[in-house]
Amino acid sequence: LFFPSRPSCTEALLAEAAGPGAAARPCPCPLPRGDCSLSRLLRRLLSARRSLDVCLFAFSSPQLGRAVQLLHRRGVRVRVVTDAQYMGLPGSQIGLLRHAGIQVRHDQENGYMHHKFAIVDRRMLITGSLNWTTQAIQNNRENVLVVEDAEYVKPFLEEFERIWEEYNPINYRFFP
Repeated sequence: LFFPSRPSCTEALLAEAAGPGAAARPCPCPLPRGDCSLSRLLRRLLSARRSLDVCLFAFSSPQLGRAVQLLHRRGVRVRVVTDAQYMGLPGSQIGLLRHAGIQVRHDQENGYMHHKFAIVDRRMLITGSLNWTTQAIQNNRENVLVVEDAEYVKPFLEEFERIWEEYNPINYRFFP
């Protein structure tokens, strides 16, 4: 997938993913409805049935934030690892994800947690240069690769689990 993504309304896609009990109302926005890089990325994420592990530097896209919350509400186990310095910036989705009950961990070191990948159901890898921000989606030259080959997914799963454990708050040290 290549970005910037052309502007497109994703409301119908998100409403469909919310399930039959969700209020279905037509979106009044003037954006065209259709396929674009963002809608393709959303469909891949929303295909999760059991788990979604996300490792991101920056996460401020409302559409991607809603998709992650929808998955959590559907019973998908969602875990997010992010960068401590960027999670508190205005527009960040991290506080909303935590408020929704999604497990979030962050680094506690000087360098950035700069990864940009997600793993759907331990079988699909979504990775590339894209930060999950509106700026990146709408304006930047970015790329996302989606792979369903165990040979490539496995090392990312291992990296996620390693970081997840390393960033466990039990391991934090506040004083030397």
